[in-house]
Amino acid sequence: MPLTQLNFQPGLDTENTPTGAEGKWVDGDKIRFRKGLPQKIGGWTKFSTAYYVGVGRALEQWFALSGSRFEALGTDRKVYAFTAGNSQDITPIRGSIDVLVNAITTTTSSNILTITDAGHGATAGDFVTLSGTTAAVGGIPAATLDAEYEILTISNTNAYTIQSSATASANAGPTANCTAAYQISTGPSVQTFGYGWGSGTWGNSTWGTQRSTSNVILDARLWSINNWGEDLIITQRDGSTYEWDTSLGMSNNRAEVIANAPTNSTLSMISTETRHVVCLGTETAIGNTASQDKMFIRWSDQENYNEWTPNVTNSAGSQRIAGGSEIRCARPAKGTMLIWTDTTMQSMAFIGPPFIFGFRQLGNDCGAVGLNSAIVVDDVAYWMSDGQFFRYAGSVQEIPCPILNHVFENINKAQYAQVYAGQNSNFSEVIWYYCSSTATQCDRYAIYNYLENSWCFGNMPRSTYQDNGVELNPLATEYFPNSNVTSITTINGVTQGRSIIYAQESGVDADGAALPAYIQSGDGDIADGETFSFINKIIPDFQNQTGNTVITLNVKDYPNDSATVGETLTVNNTTRFVNTRIRGRQSNVKIENNNIGDNWRFGTLRINIKQDGKR
Repeated sequence: MPLTQLNFQPGLDTENTPTGAEGKWVDGDKIRFRKGLPQKIGGWTKFSTAYYVGVGRALEQWFALSGSRFEALGTDRKVYAFTAGNSQDITPIRGSIDVLVNAITTTTSSNILTITDAGHGATAGDFVTLSGTTAAVGGIPAATLDAEYEILTISNTNAYTIQSSATASANAGPTANCTAAYQISTGPSVQTFGYGWGSGTWGNSTWGTQRSTSNVILDARLWSINNWGEDLIITQRDGSTYEWDTSLGMSNNRAEVIANAPTNSTLSMISTETRHVVCLGTETAIGNTASQDKMFIRWSDQENYNEWTPNVTNSAGSQRIAGGSEIRCARPAKGTMLIWTDTTMQSMAFIGPPFIFGFRQLGNDCGAVGLNSAIVVDDVAYWMSDGQFFRYAGSVQEIPCPILNHVFENINKAQYAQVYAGQNSNFSEVIWYYCSSTATQCDRYAIYNYLENSWCFGNMPRSTYQDNGVELNPLATEYFPNSNVTSITTINGVTQGRSIIYAQESGVDADGAALPAYIQSGDGDIADGETFSFINKIIPDFQNQTGNTVITLNVKDYPNDSATVGETLTVNNTTRFVNTRIRGRQSNVKIENNNIGDNWRFGTLRINIKQDGKR
């Protein structure tokens, strides 16, 4: 018989039965499709050797007026800025700096200190910096006491404990004066429930004890980070909005709260064309956090983000939108700003005085799942909704998705807020990172090639993603929950949990380690499928192949049989053909690599078939 060529449709498809998936790819990891052909994705290397405290939740890149490249990272615990290898903690300071009198208490042979500060307002896990300590305490020098600390425990409303880098030689205190600068409170790394006093209904559980059940949801700490020229506008989810001035340099330059801006907003964005800062899910009465309305929108005066009170001489204003119960996401687009609630998609467009902005509902039953679940690419919006992917290009459309069951039958809906959408422009891809059903941090991805209309999926722990442009490679963060490596600054007593930034599409390996990748086809008939057949020769077709690639042909006698391995073959770029002895009625093929330096792009297989009878 003449050689038979095995051809496969581009993209993964998990919606069919094994036999119905003939001629299709059904499974894979760390692969993409380009020009219809599968290939291993690019690898990654460390963008910076620094580790950052907490799990990355927002990543932004921009150019300063000098041409310098800047990046900013918001985690559940801090905010960082970095440029040219120089990193700086820019986490805002909460309120005023406290002056403490007789503040420090030590215990012999212990490095745990008690700090006395009436009405400190801190919680365990917050960060405080002590400075100007006037004397040694318990044998610990004042210069050693002057440091940044993670707060370990809250003794009461007037005291808390920290861990020093030195051990006390004596009981002492409370003594010594100092100042305490508290950073804004940290937030949960995942969405969870609050079980404190006051959660749930009156009379539930025992007086004075933590409740065993709760209907109070504590949202994961998220950030909106956008550049305003060369500066940053930063909004803490359900918190204040801050500015960071690049011109002040990196050293001792923290983000500062924007005067007169709302103090409680879900998110913010910038109207780049009209130069308004927009706060969404914000306060109906500025400065009154209790007045936060998840469907209320405020915008600043044009070119002046310190002015938020509307009058006849400015363009500040507000609007409550309908269609949903909360605003979840917003993205600027050409000539408009797109807003997603839990159920709808809406537009916000500049129309001039007296209303300044006009609003229009674009779609229903198409809400976004989280703050970062949507992205705009070439004026087309793509987003993840609950159970479906959508796009908007003049109208709201469901994106046909043959991997829909793979994604939404194994996704942790309780962690929808963590979903992060990114663009890889070099490969015409939109990527969504999400938590699988048993995960509490993003560990999987789905990729949509919007030019070729194909999908693939895989496993990869990434909590943020930014396309190339400012940097040569896309940037992404990975969280290591058990890491306690030294941070960019020394923080005394800091608990485990660090993030690192990777340059994606860099090389073919995973930061120096092997990057295994594979793709597997559905079952296809050998010859006509009526008789048993021998496959006695295969001719591989690869491009850009380095190292070894493993080809496994699995066979079946009947569709409902479990596949057995026919043969596993290792080929390289010099392999012309391989002789085989594979017998069955149906077969599927798996292409994979497992070693450092391996790379491949697969075209097709040609096989030689000999019929072998019906029994």
